[in-house]
Parts: sequence; structure tokens; C-alpha cells
Amino acid sequence: MKFEKTLLLFLFPFLTFAQNITIKGKVTDAESKEGLPSCNIFVNGTTIGANSDLEGNFQLNNLAIKEFDLVFSYVGYKSVSKKIVAKDGETITLDIELAPSDNLLTEVQVKSKRDKKWEKQLKKFKSYFLGDSDFADKCDIENAWVLDFEEKEDGFYAKALEPLKIKNSALGYQISFELYSFYVGKDLHKVGGNVYFTEMVPSNKAKLEEWYANRAFAYKKSPAFLFKSLIDKKLDVNGFQLYAPKPGSNAIRTDNFEAELGKSVLAYDAKDMVGLGRIPEIKKIYIRDNLEVHNQSVKSDLKTYQGIDYGISWMQVKGNNVYVNENGMPYNYQDIVVAGDMDFLKVSGILPTDYNMNDSANEAYFLKFEKAPFAETVHLHTDRTMYFQGDKLWFKAYLNYSSFAKNDTASKVLYVQLIDESKKVVETQKIEVSNGFGYGAVVLPIDLPKGIYQIRAFTNYMRNFDNLIFRKSIPVLARNEKINTQGEQILDIEEYKIKANIEKFDSKTGEIHFSFKDLGDSPIGANFSVSVNNPQYSPDLNLNTDIRNDLNLKELKKPKSMPFLMEKGLEINGIFLDKKRIPVQTELNVFVNDLQNFSQTPSDVNGNFVFKGLTFYGQSDIYLQPVSKKMKENIFIIKNDVNYPIINAVPIDLKDKIVTQPEPVFKEIAAESAEIKEKGKDKRQKMLYGRPDYVIEENEINATNGVTGLINSILKKVPSLQMRGTNFVLRGGATSVYNSNAALILIDGVPMGSINSVNPNNVLRVEVVARMSNMYGDLGKNGIVSIFQKDKQSAYDDIADKNFTKVAVEGYKIAEVYSPESIKMVLPESLPTSYWNPEILTDEKGNATVIIGENPILPLKVTIEGLSQSNIPFRKVFFLK
Repeated sequence: MKFEKTLLLFLFPFLTFAQNITIKGKVTDAESKEGLPSCNIFVNGTTIGANSDLEGNFQLNNLAIKEFDLVFSYVGYKSVSKKIVAKDGETITLDIELAPSDNLLTEVQVKSKRDKKWEKQLKKFKSYFLGDSDFADKCDIENAWVLDFEEKEDGFYAKALEPLKIKNSALGYQISFELYSFYVGKDLHKVGGNVYFTEMVPSNKAKLEEWYANRAFAYKKSPAFLFKSLIDKKLDVNGFQLYAPKPGSNAIRTDNFEAELGKSVLAYDAKDMVGLGRIPEIKKIYIRDNLEVHNQSVKSDLKTYQGIDYGISWMQVKGNNVYVNENGMPYNYQDIVVAGDMDFLKVSGILPTDYNMNDSANEAYFLKFEKAPFAETVHLHTDRTMYFQGDKLWFKAYLNYSSFAKNDTASKVLYVQLIDESKKVVETQKIEVSNGFGYGAVVLPIDLPKGIYQIRAFTNYMRNFDNLIFRKSIPVLARNEKINTQGEQILDIEEYKIKANIEKFDSKTGEIHFSFKDLGDSPIGANFSVSVNNPQYSPDLNLNTDIRNDLNLKELKKPKSMPFLMEKGLEINGIFLDKKRIPVQTELNVFVNDLQNFSQTPSDVNGNFVFKGLTFYGQSDIYLQPVSKKMKENIFIIKNDVNYPIINAVPIDLKDKIVTQPEPVFKEIAAESAEIKEKGKDKRQKMLYGRPDYVIEENEINATNGVTGLINSILKKVPSLQMRGTNFVLRGGATSVYNSNAALILIDGVPMGSINSVNPNNVLRVEVVARMSNMYGDLGKNGIVSIFQKDKQSAYDDIADKNFTKVAVEGYKIAEVYSPESIKMVLPESLPTSYWNPEILTDEKGNATVIIGENPILPLKVTIEGLSQSNIPFRKVFFLK
């Protein structure tokens, strides 16, 4: 009989007990000194941990342990582990700096290198890492693409570019596993890393009971159960029998245990195995070499001896001593080598060090999971409160979440609708949500009937809850009308927790210097939008919207049902028919973004299909195709029936405030000049940012390696540029309290989130601006990467024989850069909105500067709305005279 041995190198901490220990501090980027939000801070090997807030601050309260390893882990950065030794009631402050990792490849770049050999190596890795049990089948490595493998003469090695995210649906744990050692040799394999466990939320009590039963089973198969039984002197009661090799016997063992007992193996006396550790809470257990452990309390899938179906394991410990807590959890896991049944579950059966075998899935414990589900809400800051026929309404969307850690996995599609007085939807836009924000504009045509309209905003997921849909009344006036502003009261909620002030205004340059402080006069960071208006055309009407109330989720009630799903991207749904118009169940492809991105989904027996998670912009052509090449002359029917929420709200009646103006103040809307139209068509047009600092021409672009080749071509030409995730970052560029140091990406002049949709073969040139570009507001604060494409028609020249069906659909609304040209006034000072900037970020001192234009005509009304880095909403109104 021969079993491979496993050496577990989990450096779990000494969980010695204490009372009321507090650990607090701040986690920052070692280079920029900026706080890192949502950094994982955890006691290694446990469920004890927290995330840093938006500023990078963290605090662990009421810790009942005084000696442990505290790990700081953040994607894209090198982890740091600190040894903590504390006294009862002590508060320890730690300021931690994390250095960027050398592994800055994006998911797209890494996945492009994964081939069949890698898939085969991944399968081998999972077998040795997770095991081959039923528990392993219920484990999912959600980011397996971060793994790299190497096969050498002495064995099989693995490493990970970032912590593995393991969803263990057998035990109910979400596990972050920083793999720093993995080796499979001839007779031994090693696994080492920092491990953080997070309790998963059960869907019902039966699921929780299943998890607890599985945890108890895993615990009984673990070395900890043996150690606990030794401490409690319950080896026999718990079904254990111990054996050791007979001295001097080197014969090959058979699979007949009865025949081997007394011949090659002897019963082992456990009476002197347990001793005292260096403190009372720790026990020292002596383990002799090659200790054979029979565990009759659990059945085993390994057939070691004839007629024996319970667990048989072998154990040895470096130095022969293992140190454990009162539950038998070992502190020096790295010294323990196991084989046989104790090694069968591998990482799929690993439990946190603070696991308590006496916990159960009782009703009281289950109730702690009965909390309000994840929720999101929205507020729109519009550039004004009233508009005119032929005007344009600009807005910024602020989204708030019941859990900040989930905002990157929340809804990506925000619906913004304009609704008339008859409750008819005049226009619907799909706005892309990124990092909790979205931007857009609504054109109000000259022939739009005047009246009190509504603008509303919502995600599909918000429809599960009561009163989370944003609604605001929008007066649209005729050109000879205005609203009487006499007795106007300013809705000013700034002093709630934020002090926002204009420290300086330069009437010549148009520079406005803002400062933000908390109530203790300490500087704070903020993300805000600003509108500068003629007070006469921007009254502060009471339209029942308040950013503070709109973003409040504290009193949210749990819905009875949640039929509306979260949309992680755009969706296309329809029916697939064959040439005889019969529904077909088959696999389908959809291609978007110049055929460079595709998704696959099945149709059901009725031909229904839905593609989810797509990203494309404006009026786009998509291409649908059955996977099977045998299917010709197919029919795709796209469903356009959208079930929007019922419109119940009644707009505010402002008719008694609307008055007729005696003199005309508007000019006729000027038609766009032929020169401007031609400029819009010219992809080599002069951009707002002016002269670029670097230009990558077509012949300098490596188009053979896809997007990765394009990225590398840009990085090669621009020495100060680097990639972090999917963002271009200029070294030395401006940063903010929100870690918003990404360069703005323009594709044919349109701001985009990434370049993943770009076909490198269709790139004419790339321009890079390595300086701040004020013409793009705060969006251009960190530089610009501007990509110009060739004639797109070339991408479609060879698709005629590919069995494609071309369909025009509407994608995300393309974000526009504000310009005050949508409405013309007789007098320049009458311009309703002279400046709008939806994205302004303060610096680390809580300051921000905007330039509204030289020699602005006063008086002006300045309105700001936004969120502090602590997610506190604010609004403030200023008057420049």
C-alpha cells in the first residue's frame, strides 16, 4: 500500500484568547499614498475580517484573540502579513502601504494565453488542490485564469497572479486563497497560502443545515478532530484507534489489516501524547513518525484494507510536536504531513481556525442571515430645474448600494425616461453605470409640446423594491415663458455632514476653487457635479428630489418576491426559427463591436433566446448566427416589447408660477453648419485636447495578437504609461481619493470604458495625451488615450458567406461632452446654463478647481451635488455676484 502524502503550509495564527482588542488604521498605495478602498483585512485562516472604506480606513473591534497574523490583501498589489501580539483591551493602530504587484496583466491578456495544455494542467491542479470528492465537485475556482503551471523533472508546480476566489458550496464558505506554494512530487505534495473565509448566505434553513452537517463531516475527517479527542481523552468514544509501525519491520504491507496487526503494525498507547503548551490555552501533542490513525466515526471512499470502510490515515509532524487550541485546531499546520483519508477532502474540506464544532444550524443562528437583500438606488442631478422647447437637459446619475463591496457587481444598465403629462414615455435611454455613476443628456425638440414632464431613472433590479424609482418633475416652457422666482427658497442640505465652500473665484479667468471639509474642519474627498446658471432661468423649485433622501437605503423593507433580475450588461432576446419558420433549440452566437466581441447562448424548444451581459454603444449593428454551419436561411425575430414600470406619479403643478415674458430672449436655433457636419465625419479632425504628446501610427501597431498586441504597442511607445486592470495609468498623473487615476479612453472621440471592443486591424492611429486636458473637465484629469478607426465597412466585407443575420439595435447612450450651444439667446448673459461638468474629483486635500470660461457675465448661480469619499450625499448652492 502506498499513499501520497500532503504537507499543508497554511501559516494559521496562534488564536490565543483575549478580550476587547481593537485593530485600526489605514491602507494606502505605496506609490501614490492614496487610500485603497475595499482592501481585505483578515486574521489568517479564520472568518474574522473586514474591508477598508472608501478612504482606505479599517477597524476590527472586540477581537477575542491576542496573538495572530493579520493579512492585508488587495487585487493588483502585493499582500502584507503582520504578526500581532496584543494585551487585553489594547487598541493597536497600523498604517499599511501596499506596493503594486508585478503581475499587472489584464484578464483578457492572461486568458489569451490559455490553451488546451493549460486546461489539462488546470484539471490536474484541481485534483491535487481540491481533491476528487463530492465536496470538490461543489467547489468553483471563480478566477482560475490567474493560475500558471510549470512541469519540471522533479514535479508539477503552480502559482497564482492574485488570490484564488473559491466558492465552496459544500461547506458554505467563500474563500480567498493566496497561493504562495504548490508542488506535486513523486511521494509528496505541498500546498501553502494565506486563507480568508467568508460565510455564504443560505437560501433557506435546509441549506444552512446541509452546510453544518458537511462541516461536521469535514471536521471529523480532519486532524483537528483527532487532536480534540486526544485533549478531551475521548479517543475510544469518538471512534479512534492508533497504531505505529513495528520496530524493525521493513516488510511490504498487505491489504489484510488483521494479518498485519502484530506482524508489521502495533497498537499505540496514547496516554502520554498530550502536554501543556507555553500558555494554558495551547496544548502540545506528541505525534510519533508514521502514526496510523483509524477513525471509525466516518466512512471513507478510500479502500485501504479489506473489509474496512472507515477512514485510515497516516500522520507525521516535523519535530514530532503539534500545537492546538481547545477545539483541536493546529497552529503549526506547516509541520503536519498527512496521507490517506485525512488528505482525501484536501482544500475542499478545509475549515477556518475559528470553527466551533459545537455550533449548529439552529433557528437563532439562521436568523442572523435573515437580513435585507442587496439593494441599489439612484439620484439624478440635472443641470437646471426648468427647460425650454429646443433645449437640452444634462444629467449625472449617482447610485448608492446597501453594500459598498458589491457596487462593482451591481446593475450596469440604468434606464432614464422622459414622460409627458399624459404619462406617455417620450424617450428612453440606457445609461452605462460605472463605479456607481452614469452621465447623459436628453434633447428637448423645438416641437416638443410644452408642459410639466417627468424624468425618471431606475435599474431593472430596483423594481423589486417600493419607492426606489427616481422621479422628478421637469417644466418645459414655451420660448416666451418663464417661471416667477419670487420667494425662491434654496434647498441646501450641505451642513448635514459636509462643509462645501468656494474659497476663491477669479472673475477674469473664470476659475472657481472649491474646498470640502467635515464638521471637524478636516479635509475630505468628494466626487461631485457642478452646474453654473443664470439665476433667472434656474429657480430652486421644490420638485420633491433630495440627493440625501433619494440615496437613503437604511429603512428599506425586504420585498416579498424579487422577480426582476440584475442586469450586468445589455440584453438581446428573441426567437430563432429555421427556414420553415419552425422554432429550433440550438446554440446561437451574437457578434457586436465590429465583430470583435461575441457571446453564445442556447435557444429553448420554443426558439426563445436571450444574450446577456453585452456592451455596445449608440445605434449598433449586431450579427446573429447559429453555431451549426448546416443551418441556412434562418430567421431571427428580435423582441422589442419592453415592460417598463407603471407610471403612477403625478407631476407637480407649476402653472400658477409660469408667466409670459414681454420681450423675446431667444434666437432661432441655428442649424448646424456644413463645416461642423464635415468635421464630425472626419476621423482626423482636430480634437479638443489639441496636440497629442505621442502618436502610434498604423504601421507601429501589432495587430496579430488582438487587443493584447494593441495594448503592448501603445505601452511600447509611451514610457510613462502602464496597465492596471483594464485601465491605462500614466505614472505621475493626477489621482483622487477614489483611486480614479485612469486615463480617459476615446474611440473616435467618444469616451469609452475600455479598448476591449476595438479591432486592432481597424485602427488608423492612436494619440496619447500625457498631460491634464481641461477641455474634458475632470474626465481628462489623468491624460487621454485616443483611438481613431478606419472605415468600418472593411470589417464586414467577408461576412456574406458566414450565415449572419444583421440587426440594428440601440445600445448604451453615448456620453457627450457638454457645450452650451443647444439654445441661443438674444443676450449672452441670458444663457440658462453656461457651464456643466458631471465629473469632478477633489485632490487629497479636499480641493478642486473648475474653469467656467474667461470673463463670465454675472450674476451666476452655482449648484453642486455629489458624494463624499465616505458616501455622504451633499448639495450646496452659491451665487457669484
